[in-house]
Amino acid sequence: MTRLLSTNVLPLLICAALGACASPHWVNPKTPSADLQADLAACEKDVMRTARLEQRMTLPGGCAGAHCAAQEEQQRLQATAGAVAAQKRCMAQRGWRQD
Repeated sequence: MTRLLSTNVLPLLICAALGACASPHWVNPKTPSADLQADLAACEKDVMRTARLEQRMTLPGGCAGAHCAAQEEQQRLQATAGAVAAQKRCMAQRGWRQD
């Protein structure tokens, strides 16, 4: 049950983190006519695909108890932080920066 719950919660956490990234003001000095929403959507799609691949690669452990719950929470937080960083990298590669 915990594995199923974490599988369903992780994408929601990533979406929430990426939604928070959309709040700052993005500028694209290289291509002022670039479509911000299209680039945000494309980067979000890339980040979600990467997160799903990484989640599949994670081997299920034989852990049980409170220690495992803390460990799973730490992994979710790291995944969220990684998603935010990946979103920023993707936008930077497309010429965007945050003001």
